[in-house]
Amino acid sequence: MFHGRSPNGWDGWRFSSTPLVNSEPDGLTDISGPTLVQRNGTTYVDHHGNVGRMRVTEAGNGFDRENHLGVFHTPIASDSDRVAASCFGTDTGTSYLFYEAGPRRNARIDIARAV
Repeated sequence: MFHGRSPNGWDGWRFSSTPLVNSEPDGLTDISGPTLVQRNGTTYVDHHGNVGRMRVTEAGNGFDRENHLGVFHTPIASDSDRVAASCFGTDTGTSYLFYEAGPRRNARIDIARAV
């Protein structure tokens, strides 16, 4: 996952020559589905890889870190052995995780609520 900067968010992009998050430290062959998350005064990248679990890596507010924190969601029985493509939201103080569950081409969108 490489990252870039633009003076206006539209054009003039300049991309880093090094990835923001590498797959190797997690023992994966590939990663995808990045989601940017800001919590506890820092920035994280949530992503999934080729083994059906969602992971989180601290990138730092300046995208100057790559602190692999590990798996934050492992599939439960109803997830059919695969979770991916997370999206977070908050409603009236309650946090929610929306995510893809199940095998590719036969997946569905599931939701988890913080308790």
